[in-house]
Amino acid sequence: MSSIQNRYFIILITLLISYGVVVRLVPLGNEESMLQSISEDGYLMMTVARNIALGLGMTTSNGTIPTNGVQPLTTFLWSGVYWLVGGDKVQGVLGIILIQFIIAALAAVLLWQIGIRVLSSNPAKHYIVALAIAMWYASPVTLKHTNNGLETGLYVLAVLGIVLLVVTLTRKWSLRDAVLVGFLLGITFWIRNDAVFLILAVCLMQLFLETWQRHELWQRFIQVNVIGMTAVLIALPWIIYNKVNFGAIMPISGQSESLNVQFGENLSLLPSVLIEYFFMFPLPNSLQRQLLIILPSTILLIAIAIGLWQLWLRLHSPTERQLFVLVGLYLLGLCGFYGLYFGAYFFLERYLFPISPFLALLWAIVVVWAWLKVPWRPIRYGISILFILTMIGVTGYLHIKSYNKHFQLVNWVNQHVSEAEWIASTQTGYLGYFHDRTINLDGKVNPEALIARQQGGDKLAQYLVNKNIDSQRIEYIIDWVFLINRIEKYPLVNQNFHLIVNDPQQNLAVLKRQ
Repeated sequence: MSSIQNRYFIILITLLISYGVVVRLVPLGNEESMLQSISEDGYLMMTVARNIALGLGMTTSNGTIPTNGVQPLTTFLWSGVYWLVGGDKVQGVLGIILIQFIIAALAAVLLWQIGIRVLSSNPAKHYIVALAIAMWYASPVTLKHTNNGLETGLYVLAVLGIVLLVVTLTRKWSLRDAVLVGFLLGITFWIRNDAVFLILAVCLMQLFLETWQRHELWQRFIQVNVIGMTAVLIALPWIIYNKVNFGAIMPISGQSESLNVQFGENLSLLPSVLIEYFFMFPLPNSLQRQLLIILPSTILLIAIAIGLWQLWLRLHSPTERQLFVLVGLYLLGLCGFYGLYFGAYFFLERYLFPISPFLALLWAIVVVWAWLKVPWRPIRYGISILFILTMIGVTGYLHIKSYNKHFQLVNWVNQHVSEAEWIASTQTGYLGYFHDRTINLDGKVNPEALIARQQGGDKLAQYLVNKNIDSQRIEYIIDWVFLINRIEKYPLVNQNFHLIVNDPQQNLAVLKRQ
């Protein structure tokens, strides 16, 4: 590139990164915006974290209901924030937003290191990697998933760290290397359980990618077993805790989200989510299951797969081949599990988010190649300006769309319910954080409600009516309108509660015990 092109490219990268910084920090200027910048499920995790800091353990509902419905390592990290601020709810949110900001910045640095090493022979590597990290850092998709109060940002950071370690270990691995990799993989499992697919991908890559001579294959087989055993030993305490206290290895949040799931029900959503990450632009949820989106997304994915296969045939660098195989196996594991087995299609974007940095790198390779092929400078800069303006517009739209999605429930409770009264809701992220005496009904953080759901709706109605804590019963059921309409249909609920608020405009409905 010429010096003029270099200058404009640096301006573009600076604008993108500055935009990402501003959007991440702008909620801190207003308390209401700051509190609403965290996701519903993020508040579930933060409620448990705060209870840990207050000495109540991994619990919800004012410390009365034990839970394993959150991923442990990030929860422990958040609990440290609440310990530092003495359990203050607002200051805790502030601290977590700042930590998320640091985590996202560190993830961008690791992506830079991976890109520079993998593309070391590419003369345009600095342009490619700079564009990849700037777009990934500032993308509306990334902003949503690294500022949600959950483990997503820390998980991506851990995945990038392990990938960087694995692809830069160009010498033959020693047993010490295998123990180190296994240890880090076990820690990553504590961040999120589906790290099991990353563990599998690392082991398969190490076992089969190199030469097939018997002596070396046997050495790698031993190394892979060391990696696996070390990872299992590190992960074992969390696995045992789940099994002993909650009856299953999978946390209750996963059991709740996969309840009544049909095999393969998320497959149709996979193409649009992957294309969304390739272009780093969100698609509206209402369109992702439409044939108009699924068909072109599938065709585009097939074209990308063909291009990647052609690229694989031309790869000679061990680092490039390692990254290719490792990320490919990891992606296949995530897509297979969440596409075929797991439910909760509305969370599929978050589950596949760890792949996004690598798709951003692939996207940047294509864009820089196309940029160099376009001869007329005004076209390049016109597209760049339109791109940034579109990104700003999408981010603003997503912010407006999510505004007051849950906080109207909190506002009503603050105005009409005393701190001593118990309430119940399916949506207990915001409510459970701001009103301690809140009972979760969907079973994501409440094993009692999960058992009731597994036994049928009538059992959940009995739980609602009969739940008693220190001689106190549930006085209010508050939720979105359609969820209250569903709960109200149970005869036992209808006999014991009556509707006092039904406001479709605010999407707020309330049942009060008679």
